[in-house]
Amino acid sequence: MFVTNNSIYASQKLQAQTLRELAEFISEPRIKSYSVLTSNGSMAANLGAYLWNKQASAALYPLMQCLEITLRNAIHNAASNHFATPDWFDQVTKNAGDDMFISDMKKHSNKREKFYRNGLSTGQRKGKIIWTSHHENMLANAKLKLQNCGKRPTADAVVAELTFGFWSGIFERNYNNINSSSRLWPHLERVVFPNLKPVERKASTVLQQLKSIKALRNRMAHYEPIWKHASVNDGISALIYLNSCIDQIMILIRGISHERANLLKASGVECTAKDLCQKERLESYISAY
Repeated sequence: MFVTNNSIYASQKLQAQTLRELAEFISEPRIKSYSVLTSNGSMAANLGAYLWNKQASAALYPLMQCLEITLRNAIHNAASNHFATPDWFDQVTKNAGDDMFISDMKKHSNKREKFYRNGLSTGQRKGKIIWTSHHENMLANAKLKLQNCGKRPTADAVVAELTFGFWSGIFERNYNNINSSSRLWPHLERVVFPNLKPVERKASTVLQQLKSIKALRNRMAHYEPIWKHASVNDGISALIYLNSCIDQIMILIRGISHERANLLKASGVECTAKDLCQKERLESYISAY
C-alpha cells in the first residue's frame, strides 16, 4: 500500500502479481524504458524510476510555467513600446513571413507555381495556394480559438493564448535584422534581457536554449519521460541533463527579472526541483519497491 511522505513514494515491497497488474495499465514497454536509469533493470526498480519521473515532472512544472509567462510578457511589453501598439505581433509576423516566403521561393523555385504571398506575389493567382508562415498560422489559430470561446481577441488575450512554440520561435533569424527597426532583434534584446551579458542575450543564443527547454516542456506535456535526451545513457547523465535544464530556465528568468527569480528561490520551487534531481533521491525511489 502506497503512502506519501515528504513527496517520496514509500511502500511495502510489491508482489509479482501487483507488478504485473501495474505493468498492464502503465504498459510494460514504458516501464522497461526506465531500465536506463536503474542498475538491475528489474520491474520493481523501473517502477520506482517511473514514479520518480512523475515527481520530477511536477517539480519542474512551476519553473516552466514561470519562464513561459515571464518571457511572453517581457517580449510583449518591450515590443508594444517599440512599435507603439499592443498588436505589434500582426505586423512583426507578417514581416518575418515575407522574409521566409522569399527565402523559400529562392530555395524551391518549383513552389512558385503552387503558392503566392499577399503583397509580394505578382501575376496569375488562380489555382495557387496562399502561403503563410507557421507563426502566422499559430497567431490566426489563437485568435480563432478566442472567438470560438466568445472572447474578444484583445492583444493581452492573444498573447496569453499563444503557445510556448510561438514565443521560442520568435527568436529565429527572420525576426532579426540590425538594419531594420521593423524586426525585434537585436533592438529589443537588452530590453527583454536586461540582466544578461550581450553575448548571452543574443537572439540566436536564446533560441538554442529555448529549443532545449521546449523539448523538455513537450515531454512533460505528453507525459513522456522527461529525462530522455541524446546525452542520457544512465541515471547520472539523466540527472546532469535535468539539472542543466533547471539552470537554463533559471538563467533566462533571472536574465529577464531578478524579482521573478528571487521569488522562485524564496518559495522553494527551485530548491525542490534541484533536490529531486539528486542521485540520492533517484536511488530512494528505485530501491523503494
